[in-house]
Amino acid sequence: MDVEMKTEAEAQALDPVREQVLEENRRVHTLENAHYLDRHPEQTNRYQKRILKNALDEFERHLDRPGGEVLDVGCGTGYLFLPLLRRGFQMTGVDLSETLVEVLDRRVRKEFVDDVRLVAQDVESFLQQETKRYDGIVCSAILHHLYDYESAVRQLAERLKPGGILLIFFEPLKQRIASKLRFRLHRLLGRLDEARYERDMHRRGIPLIRDDYEVADYQRRFGGIDPDHLTHLLNDSGLGLLEKTAYCARRTAWAAWIANRLLGTANTFNLLARKF
Repeated sequence: MDVEMKTEAEAQALDPVREQVLEENRRVHTLENAHYLDRHPEQTNRYQKRILKNALDEFERHLDRPGGEVLDVGCGTGYLFLPLLRRGFQMTGVDLSETLVEVLDRRVRKEFVDDVRLVAQDVESFLQQETKRYDGIVCSAILHHLYDYESAVRQLAERLKPGGILLIFFEPLKQRIASKLRFRLHRLLGRLDEARYERDMHRRGIPLIRDDYEVADYQRRFGGIDPDHLTHLLNDSGLGLLEKTAYCARRTAWAAWIANRLLGTANTFNLLARKF
């Protein structure tokens, strides 16, 4: 299939900080390459796969438009894109990294190529230029990379048809600490999980990308994203909240199970909303 290549030069001028965040994201996600999901097992371990399947089931149930057109914003190598494609949706995917888009392009099976459009472009420019409206929109782990995620959310709302469904998936939760002891245990579990992850990456010969995300994960410097604030933003943009889910994502399934079932702590959230 043809992959569209566009640049942000076609969009409005960027201020220096916004441009720095954009360029760092482009650089870092190019480094991620085909090993993106290998480096992020917290998105694909057995515990998280159940959360992903449940989220996609609910998205499909509320959308109730078989074969509808779905936009995947920040599609990466396709861990939301490909399951939705197999479920029969016509998929448009956009990602700022040509490398990740090319990886996804190679992963699309031949029988699905007529139902796929891939665009290599930064999300903010794409949303400013795109005029098409979609039955559904999904975005995973993308808002916290944006300099102005609020503006992006308003534009996502504009790109939805009436009755359309928006799934915001796997965003870092701006945490409220209720129990200091529980939070200490939460942090200790995280350190143990990270140590095991680092050993596994070293054993597999996959280089880590860690310090490079200091600028690229822009919203983390503010503690993540507040889902309540995001809910108000969605309401102001003409969407009504259907579901909000908070949970703890960890590199390994055992650590995620302990955090969620025993500690009851959370560092990640999903939102599902419908356009009025």
